[in-house]
Amino acid sequence: MQFYRRWQPVAAISFDLDDTLYDNGPAIARAEQWMLDHLRSEYLATAMLDKPRWLALKRQLLLDHPALSHDVSLARQRGIREALVQGGMEPGLAEQQARAVFTGFMAERSKIEVSEATHALLARLAARYPLAVITNGNLDLEQAGLAGYFTLVCKAGAGARMKPAPDMFVQVQEALGLAPGRILHVGDHPVTDVLGARLHGFRAAWLNESGQSWQSLSLLPDVELGQLQDLATLLL
Repeated sequence: MQFYRRWQPVAAISFDLDDTLYDNGPAIARAEQWMLDHLRSEYLATAMLDKPRWLALKRQLLLDHPALSHDVSLARQRGIREALVQGGMEPGLAEQQARAVFTGFMAERSKIEVSEATHALLARLAARYPLAVITNGNLDLEQAGLAGYFTLVCKAGAGARMKPAPDMFVQVQEALGLAPGRILHVGDHPVTDVLGARLHGFRAAWLNESGQSWQSLSLLPDVELGQLQDLATLLL
């Protein structure tokens, strides 16, 4: 653990989810493969949909509708619908089927592996601080077994832009009724988490398990964590 700024006690903690509380890559890869397999096997309209075609479709969708870049759930659902329509399915039916496929995707996507040590840490922190989520992703916290630790969950979409935009930081600050400097944001990403938190006046704890150089940061965090369990030393 390394400090970059003089430490002051905090009254609440916000957490990033993906690659902070768990390794997100395997869950996303598994869910995406499930989605493609399901679309190929269940619908004639998408029988030829492979990963390159899906990625090209998604890129074009985001070019045509830039606002979708701030809502991963809506972007995926619209992408599934577009794939079905391009394959010849009637738009109304495609909309209905896209919702069903997306529900299945979310069930797979939310099968993440959270260590017992992380569960124990969150339980101890939740007993002392209000905990919030600020995520650009779409994990279903109930399905993932994480919902019970958090008093507030803010996800990008529905008008809230992705970090590092201030939208979700403002939501958390206002909901908790605290000055931003009383809230510590914990996350792994140098831009979305560290820069986003610092720009809005939150304290920032950078989870740097991969040992990146601090020189890659636009703004320094208050503290750098070598592992998530460092929070116990810092806050408990």
